[in-house]
Amino acid sequence: MLPSMARRIYRFLWFCFCVSHVLSADTLYQGGDSLKSSSTLVSKNRLFTLGFTRLGSASYLGIWYNNDRSHPFWLANRDKPIADNSGVLAIDGSGNMKLTYSGGDPVEFYSSQSSASNITASLEDSGNFVLKDENSSSQTVLLQSIDFPTDTFLPGMKLGIHRTGRPLRSNTSSLMSWLSDLVPTPAGAFTFEWDTKGKELVIKRRDVTYWTSGPLRSNTSFENFFLDAAVLDFSFFNDSNADEDYFMFAVSANQFTPQGQRNFSMWQLRYDGIIVDKTTGRAIGGTLCKGSGCEWWSCRSNSNNFELRSDCQCVGVTTRGNNANNTGCTFYCGSFTQDLSGNAIQHYIIVGQGSSEDNAVDRPIMSDVISMLTSEAQLPLPKQPAFSSARSIVEENPAETGSINDVSMSTRYAR
Repeated sequence: MLPSMARRIYRFLWFCFCVSHVLSADTLYQGGDSLKSSSTLVSKNRLFTLGFTRLGSASYLGIWYNNDRSHPFWLANRDKPIADNSGVLAIDGSGNMKLTYSGGDPVEFYSSQSSASNITASLEDSGNFVLKDENSSSQTVLLQSIDFPTDTFLPGMKLGIHRTGRPLRSNTSSLMSWLSDLVPTPAGAFTFEWDTKGKELVIKRRDVTYWTSGPLRSNTSFENFFLDAAVLDFSFFNDSNADEDYFMFAVSANQFTPQGQRNFSMWQLRYDGIIVDKTTGRAIGGTLCKGSGCEWWSCRSNSNNFELRSDCQCVGVTTRGNNANNTGCTFYCGSFTQDLSGNAIQHYIIVGQGSSEDNAVDRPIMSDVISMLTSEAQLPLPKQPAFSSARSIVEENPAETGSINDVSMSTRYAR
């Protein structure tokens, strides 16, 4: 009886040890270890996970933050999706790290130039996946995910170029947006880059400038945008030397959320050209908000309230006397200014009011709105607004005056 019970306890403890070892693993070792669709690597701080996840109808090897698989911030096979769950990541006996799957050619991430016997790949607490040669005196870094960004900019990641014009240690010096929310292929319309000449961040749409941050002014702000230190303690860096010119940012490692988690920042370039900090929910680039302080809209329950904030560094409006009648407005955003006359102001009001018509048939579709905004033609006045208020006072027994013979009429006046 006792030996049987002891065996059961031993098996249970061994099972618990194996499960905890698998769940807490953060390193892939050469010759034997492999990462499959059913397994993951988890950083020691438990904030980052490397594994296979499905996006749409395909499987991708990626890294995600805080158990959010819906949009990994890094993808290994972004341009080579796997149709099924057959993907396997491993480091072979020669030190080569590759991704294999059924029905396709292997995706080779690193090819060893010499025989190596102690190659490891670890998921660090920063979210960086690093391939190292443990036998070298300085544990030489052979490859790291932070050098191959997809659509997300992380602390410590570099955007920039070598002086010769060659991208920094990778095939790209910029972020590239996904094609859509579920299609991460590198064919999106927008890129996020560091302009080494203007010393500014730039969003481009099909190689045409779409948004700029303005020149870097300090380690906390650009000309056209800044980040609120009350939200996260950001620091910006630009290093320009004989070999490279790059931009990077950092977040104070000593900041914690009210829930006790360490703060982390991820700037995601959305497929529509907006840069959003995924951990604070704030839009920091693109046409939605030309600066910082604008919180990204999200679905909220009926018990939540919207706050009126005064710290939004977006588009500014001020009155200005710019004609004979001393009327008109000046719209400004960063270094860009445009004077608008009274007619132009009325033009925008008509378009905006037309978009809020009570009847859906009367509302313009988006293509009509764009056409109206870009046209200088006189627009017809809209109908009565959908939302209006009026007060009607009805007396229960109104006083009446008159005469029986309809000959005379007396009119009362207030005194």
